[in-house]
Formats: sequence, structure tokens, C-alpha cells
Amino acid sequence: MKHIKALFAFFLLYTIILNNATEIFAEDVNLSQEAETSASQADPLDMSEEEYSPDDIIPAYLDEKGDPIIVAKSAVVIDADSGIIVWGKDENAVHYPASVTKVLTSLIACEETEPTDLVTFSHEAVYGIGEGSSSIAVREGETLNMDQCLHAILMASANDVCVGVSEMIDGTQEAFVERMNQRAKELGVLNSHFDNSHGYHSENHYTTAYDMAVILKEAVKNEKFMASFNCLTYEIPETNIVDEVRYINHKAKILWEDSPYYYQYIKGAKTGFTDQAGNTLISYAEKDGIKLICCVLADRGVNTYTDTILLFDYCFGRYSEQTLVEPGELQLSLPVCQNYNGNVIDLGTVTASVAEGYSALMPSVVNKESVTISYDVPDSIVGGVNEGEVLGAAIVSYGGNQLAALNITADETVEAIPEEVLIKEEKTKKLIQICMWSAVGLAIFLAIIIAINRIVNSKMYKHKHKYKKQRKKYRKARKANRRDKT
Repeated sequence: MKHIKALFAFFLLYTIILNNATEIFAEDVNLSQEAETSASQADPLDMSEEEYSPDDIIPAYLDEKGDPIIVAKSAVVIDADSGIIVWGKDENAVHYPASVTKVLTSLIACEETEPTDLVTFSHEAVYGIGEGSSSIAVREGETLNMDQCLHAILMASANDVCVGVSEMIDGTQEAFVERMNQRAKELGVLNSHFDNSHGYHSENHYTTAYDMAVILKEAVKNEKFMASFNCLTYEIPETNIVDEVRYINHKAKILWEDSPYYYQYIKGAKTGFTDQAGNTLISYAEKDGIKLICCVLADRGVNTYTDTILLFDYCFGRYSEQTLVEPGELQLSLPVCQNYNGNVIDLGTVTASVAEGYSALMPSVVNKESVTISYDVPDSIVGGVNEGEVLGAAIVSYGGNQLAALNITADETVEAIPEEVLIKEEKTKKLIQICMWSAVGLAIFLAIIIAINRIVNSKMYKHKHKYKKQRKKYRKARKANRRDKT
């Protein structure tokens, strides 16, 4: 009995230890899985959790290697024409954008409306924008035209106007946000999600420096957008409710000549700030024919300007004249054919090449060895080719960005066969076919005659042979009868 109790106690203790060990290891597995999930999700950095004093200005500078050192956690500079990344620092890291969101809102407004279209502000637009939102204090029922709204959005960063515009275009801000995300995807934006039209903090509202640069690359092509993006001062006259003029000054210090943070090549900018996003800035500059877009996210105070100015100067200095395609390069051999009466006639091949080369001012990351060439040419050339005729295009690209489309032209002439020659050849072929079929028919006819003649001759031979045998037999019989009579 004692042995049974001891055995029972042992099994009970073993079971408890085993279960506890299983739970411990299971917890380790779950913790590991949670860590992997957390790492893969890469939540946006919350800048409000970092200590910061607005008086702490850390100038951007170039290190001993000549590379930019900036305060912003994430930044990118892209070529505004080609989209090539000239320089980047964690440009695909996810961050909260704050009011640089308004670049996308304004782009859509420019694409979907006219400057004279009217926006009447709802109760939601006036009172539902979130505590501490920037605004121009529109009134419920007040009406502005779209040109006034765009200036208020891009210069004064007015959240109330963003909501009014979104409701005017799609009925509700929620429907407009769906449009924002769809338009972003159309532009190739992959790592962003927008939850409102103005950038007021939301955990589900995030982007990357590269994504925002891509959006601005599209926006700067729009004249209506640029009219507000680089405007310094603007007046909104009296409206149906407000009986005084609203004076708007652009918030971006980088645009103002009397500012210590002015940049002489700047052509437009949009600032942003929330506690969680920190300071953000997206801007556009031109110098000596070079067009650049810079976006800095998760930055601090006026460092957005010092970072941006350093990056612009650095990247403008990284351009040089590059010959990416020489004249006569990229030779191809293309088949040439001709269609006639439903038939395809092979005319041989034609050699083709790029008649004019391609040289351009390019960032240093681009060179002849780094570009890719693809061809937009037909599978075959139909109807003959003249020397110098454009047959298609050679597409020069870098990093998925198209740099140029160069004409592919014929290096020689391949003449089509004249129609009268084809007609004559066709008649000759038909005549030959008729003669051939006639000869075949005659041969068949003669063969039939010969066969019939052989059959007839064979029957006559058999008949004669049978008749001879009968006559011979008859003669023998007569001789035998004569002998019997004698």
C-alpha cells in the first residue's frame, strides 16, 4: 500500500512539473511570435515619447566622407522628372505625416474640381476637426470657391477647409479618404494609409518619406496646385457669412526671403506637425534645370529647414552630364513581311538602331552600366521599310523609372513587292497550276484508257483462246467419226 501511495505521489508531481514546463515553453514561443509580428508590422515612430526642447537646434552638416548628417529620422530627395532617388535615409520607414497629408488632398481637389467650384461648409467640417487643429475659422453654412480653399489648405494648413473640400467632392470625408488611398495606389505608393484628409493624428494614418515624395512629384505637374503651393500671401474676401477679409500667410519659413531659413531655389513647400509625428516638411526646388523634391519626416522644429537646405545643396551637387546611349547603338534585326490576298510574303529582315543618342544631366547614381533598356517594337514590320523610318522605341530606365524613349529607326530600305508584280506572279502561278492540273487530268485520262484497253484485250484473248480449244476439239471429234465409218 505504501508503494502504491508513493507511486501515485510521484506521478502527481511529474504531471504538475510537466504541465508547468509546457506552459513556460509555450509562453516563450508566443513571446517569440509576438516579437516577429511586432517587427514585421513596424509601427510608426511616436515622436511624443522622445524628450525634446524647441531651443535645441542641431545644424545639419556633412561628415568627413562628405555625406549628409541630419536630425530627421527619415528623409529622401528624388528627381522630380524621373523619380530617381538621389539620396535617402530610411526613406521607406513608416511615420506619421501630420499636415503634409494635405498635398494629396490638394492634388485630388485640383484633379476633380475647377477653381470656381463652390464649397459650403457643414457642421462636421467646422466642429469635427479635432482639438487644436489649424484652421481659418470657417463658419457653418459659409461658402468659399475652390481656389480660396486650396490656398487655405496649402498655406494656412486649414483642417476645416480639408473636410469641407472632401465633403464637396465625395459627400463625406470617409468616402474621400477611400479616394485618397486609391489615388495613392495609382501613383505607386505602397507603404502608406490615410485615415483623414488633413493629417490630424490617427494610428491608422501613416506614410513614408518616399511615398510622400512620389505624391508631390505628381502634384507639382499641376498648375492649380503650384499656384497655392508656392504662394506667400493671399486674401480671402468677405463671404456670405463673414464680413471681413481673411489674410493668409504661408507657414513655411523656407519660402520667405526675410527668414534665416530661406532657400533661394525653393519653389514650394508644405509643413506639418503633431506631437506624435514631430515636425514634417515636403518641398520642391529647382536649380540649373534640375528639379528636386525633398521630404523629411519625424524631424524637430526648425531642423526641418536646416535638414532640407543641406539635402538640396548636397543633391544639386551630385548631378553631371551622362551619355547613356550612343548614336547607332542598340541594333536590332526585325522581320519584314507583306500581306497580299490573305497570304503573308516574307521580305527578309531589316536592321534598326537608335539614330540619336541620349545624354542628360543625371544624379551620380546613374551611369551607362546601371540603366536598363527595353524595346517597344512590333514583332514584324508589315509592308516594306524605308531607311530612317521610325519602327518603335528603346525605353531607357533606371530603378523602375523611365528616363527616355528613343526612336528606333531603320538602317536600310526593304522594299515591298509592287502590286502589279504580285498580280503578274499570281496569274503566272494560276496558269502553272492550270497546266499542272491539266497534265494530271490528261495523265489520269490516258491511264484510264490504257486500263480499259487492257481489260478489253484480256477478254478478247480469253474468248479467242476458248474458241480455238472448241474448234480443236470439234476437229478431233470429226476425225474420230470418219474412222468409225470406214
